[in-house]
Amino acid sequence: MRKLTAILLFLLIVVSVAVMWVTAKWGTSIPETGAFSLAAFWAVLFLLRTQTPRFSFLMLPLGCILLWAGFQLLIGATVYRERTWLAILYWAANLAVFFTAVQIFGDISVRTRFLRWLLVFGFVVSVISALQALTRSTKIYWIFTTEYAGWNLLGTFVYHNQFAAFIELLLPIALYNALTQEKWRAFDIVAAATMYAAVIVAASRAGSALITAELLVVPGIMVWQGRIALKRIPVGIATFAGIILILTLAAGPQLLADKFALKDPYAIRREFVDSSIQMFKARPLLGVGLGNWATAYPKYASFDDGLYANQAHNDWAQWAVEGGAPLLLIMLWIACWAAPKAIRSGWGAGVAAIFLHCFVDYPIQRPAVALIFFALLGAVAAQREEPWIDRENHRARKLSRVGVAA
Repeated sequence: MRKLTAILLFLLIVVSVAVMWVTAKWGTSIPETGAFSLAAFWAVLFLLRTQTPRFSFLMLPLGCILLWAGFQLLIGATVYRERTWLAILYWAANLAVFFTAVQIFGDISVRTRFLRWLLVFGFVVSVISALQALTRSTKIYWIFTTEYAGWNLLGTFVYHNQFAAFIELLLPIALYNALTQEKWRAFDIVAAATMYAAVIVAASRAGSALITAELLVVPGIMVWQGRIALKRIPVGIATFAGIILILTLAAGPQLLADKFALKDPYAIRREFVDSSIQMFKARPLLGVGLGNWATAYPKYASFDDGLYANQAHNDWAQWAVEGGAPLLLIMLWIACWAAPKAIRSGWGAGVAAIFLHCFVDYPIQRPAVALIFFALLGAVAAQREEPWIDRENHRARKLSRVGVAA
């Protein structure tokens, strides 16, 4: 059942990413319906007693988000009830994906295969996305017309920061596999370099900074844990750096360089955050209702650029505005529990990167990317922790073998 569910979850991710450019309701209904179906399937298995349920500490805060949104509706604290209902669907789907992931990814073989499939998919998407951007096509897949024709399209991604978040989640998997698995090492190195170059093409400043940090953190944490020898790093770095240099130069980093050269790179976002602070001060406890930042924003706007402000471009500020201090504390609770475990796993370091990306944008507001984020979060929660003492035991065994050989 775990293998079947992993396959279905992977296919759901593929389909959801493939149609994420669609603005019609069915574009978000697919990932939500699929997530609920997978969770319901496992609930039936528990009722039939064919499987034993597994639980994670994070189910509590994720469940609290739904309860808080329901409470906002109950007492009339939300400024627009329909948007809060949609937000409840979004968070319920996230909980369903997390719940399903916890059930299936305790099995290391299932998790390993799933991560491999996810990496192959990410590689394919990054190639398509880079070609889409380089050819300056105004159509999705060079076929479908979209209302975002004037944007920098990246495959099915119409927003470069969400594409960067997609890569942030998958790049650590490629790095981890390249360092630990001999069979697929050549592919893993090429996939990692290609995904890195694709983010350069996307010209996401936060994304490029975070994936560069991942290049350092993942190998570093694995050396510190004693999983790989330090002497193996230089050769891999040289190969990887060479591929990245070739692909990045071919892609053209000028757009990203121009963005970094801006005198005020935080312009507009700063005004959104300032307005969010005023919104939070007005309703610090109850918030304006989940999903309602855009609804409440015009009253507190400090400038008007003629465009619709759909998000705060800072999820931490937006969570504080929509759910008040309770939701902000819940999200801090989740991040503080999950981020250290994600980094220690190596392959899950992208989860921690997303929490950082949330300070300057809204990387997981789209259900397709949220599917991947909460699936990996569930995998991190389901893994069995390797105690740090294993590093000392590893050294002891190594010294013992040397002594025996002598």
